[in-house]
Amino acid sequence: MTPRHSDAPIHILGVGNLGKYVAHALAKSSPKPVTLIFHRKSLEDEWRAEAEAITCITDGVSDSRSRFQIETLPAEPQDPEPIKHLIVTTKAYMTVGALGPLKRRLDSSSTVLFLQNGMGAVDEVRKSLFPTEKDKPTFLSGICSAGVYSTKPFTIVHAGTGTLLVGPADDSAALRSATQPELANEMLQRLSEASVLETAIVSANAIKEAQLKKLVVNAVINPLTAILRCQNGKLLDRPAVFAAATLVIEETSTILRAMMPHLKTALSDQTLLELFVSVAEKTGKNTSSMLQDAKAGRRTEIDYINGYFYSEAVRLGVPHRRNQLLAELVAMNAVLEAEDLLGRLTTDS
Repeated sequence: MTPRHSDAPIHILGVGNLGKYVAHALAKSSPKPVTLIFHRKSLEDEWRAEAEAITCITDGVSDSRSRFQIETLPAEPQDPEPIKHLIVTTKAYMTVGALGPLKRRLDSSSTVLFLQNGMGAVDEVRKSLFPTEKDKPTFLSGICSAGVYSTKPFTIVHAGTGTLLVGPADDSAALRSATQPELANEMLQRLSEASVLETAIVSANAIKEAQLKKLVVNAVINPLTAILRCQNGKLLDRPAVFAAATLVIEETSTILRAMMPHLKTALSDQTLLELFVSVAEKTGKNTSSMLQDAKAGRRTEIDYINGYFYSEAVRLGVPHRRNQLLAELVAMNAVLEAEDLLGRLTTDS
């Protein structure tokens, strides 16, 4: 029997830091069901080892929540129910592959919220899995600014407060949400009730602007920390490094203004440089996810950060060489000194 929307669980695909944080917040605020979708069998053993619970530590105080349902891909439940509410927190490059096995459980009455780094994954999902509007779920995009890190597979530390911005991922989602508000409202209501998330519902234009501003910062911090092998705050310490960051922002902000010409004032070089400095200062002791991936020899999300700006610049006919260079260097896991990187960025401008 298919559950009513109000009874349907929120499924969470991806149990990294953000996935665990949102799952814990939902479970803490309401007894309504939450289902975690694991992408590998070994996660089941790690789950059992932590008493089948997610523990969140805030200001030294631990809070554990259980009662989650579990599914493991690629296997499915014997009689899989439709998925009405899905939150995707996987790495951007894993999105299409991870969603593929769930496609037949999603339809136009489903709502999918993408909470991921970078941009471009939603377009890939649309083209690869839901090419016709008739069958496409309502797609939402979100940005979470809370600081979260893991100490064990299912234990997280809530290190910094932040908001969760959510809005339509495209114009069709905005139209559908307006004409059929019940499709998205149940999940949005539950996210809003989880007070720690500080959820704010915004327009399609507002969420895209927020995503792109965050992407500009990530397009500097992520590749530079990966190539220079340094923590975020070190990007502000040396003149050569700061000069390299400034060059990247100059090119990326030009691309951004070409993408959103109505926001030229809000997206000035100086505004975006100040935003980068602010984030680098606040996260000074952090090791970026791209640096962690590069050190571990894992694939990074560079294609969805600098690679996204590069492809948009090619489409719009604006300069893109610096973003292309950074994407190439990260892809080959290059490690450079600051002066060498600055020289290449200057030469290739």
